[in-house]
Amino acid sequence: QTANSNEQLTIFTQNQQPACYSTITADYNMFSDADELLGLATPRGGEHGDDNRVPSGRPVSSTANNDQAMEDDLQVRTMEVPRWLSTTDVTSHLVGRGKKKILETEYECTIVIAGHGSGTKDPSMPGFHLPHLHITMSGHDVRQLGRLRRALEDSLIDYVIENTPEQEDSRNAPPSLGRLLYSLALSAANASPKTKDHTPNRTVLARSHYPMIYHTRRTIEEGANGPPTKKVWMNVVELPQDDSTSEYHGRFLAGKQGSLLEYYRTKFNCRVDIYGVWGDDDDLMCAPYVLVTSEEGKSNVDRCLQFIEHRVREHEEKYGASRAGGRRILRGEMQMSDS
Repeated sequence: QTANSNEQLTIFTQNQQPACYSTITADYNMFSDADELLGLATPRGGEHGDDNRVPSGRPVSSTANNDQAMEDDLQVRTMEVPRWLSTTDVTSHLVGRGKKKILETEYECTIVIAGHGSGTKDPSMPGFHLPHLHITMSGHDVRQLGRLRRALEDSLIDYVIENTPEQEDSRNAPPSLGRLLYSLALSAANASPKTKDHTPNRTVLARSHYPMIYHTRRTIEEGANGPPTKKVWMNVVELPQDDSTSEYHGRFLAGKQGSLLEYYRTKFNCRVDIYGVWGDDDDLMCAPYVLVTSEEGKSNVDRCLQFIEHRVREHEEKYGASRAGGRRILRGEMQMSDS
């Protein structure tokens, strides 16, 4: 009765939400499932609730019923590690030297890592054939799975910080951190069972890369002994590469004396960081890129992204450069192709 009552209460609460809640994008689900990370999720009851009978009408023992309920309640979440971090060294950093057992015990779950860089030899493992690390987390408590994901994300962030030379300005993040935070946010959004929009390379809500204090003074309970996590809308743009010299082009997006950077701030309320074209490519663990973030809203990032994409296309045509992933498909172009 308790499980059924909780379920009814949850449904009633959701049905009473104002209509404006329906406009909130599904990308918010990456921090959730919000229920998972905030500890609001209520474990579901067995398939047949309090009825101690199977559909055939045959009575079953309470032990068998409990076992079936636990099996039905098993929750599975996945986490994708970007290709440029999918190495055996990263796998060792995440779960090596006894860390896997410690994490599984602390968060009451099982962890399976497969894909390129995992060292897994079993082809039956989920994600075995993927070109990047694929982490599968299984457990009965969705709140614990959310905490485990956060712990693994923090471990990857620490790896990037530890393996990048310290920046001259301590407020600035390592050049690769923004791309990692975007990849993790996109992976979390795609893994959520509530997410409906799975468009690749879309704008998502992510942990901010700036300032670094949010990552160097991190605590288990956010805000307990340090600053709470700052979240921003975020997206990434690939930079074009010279077809003859393989040099990456990106300074043109800053404008003369940074004039365009100021334009992005005033016109779109966006912060734009360009990495890998200022002599900092040796500090990069990934390919050079542009990071677009905004505290205002998703549409701000999308409009700024569209402006940047058109400038990149003009530059490619003028200077004979191209991007490995090709041109980015914008929303209007998608609508035209669909029609």
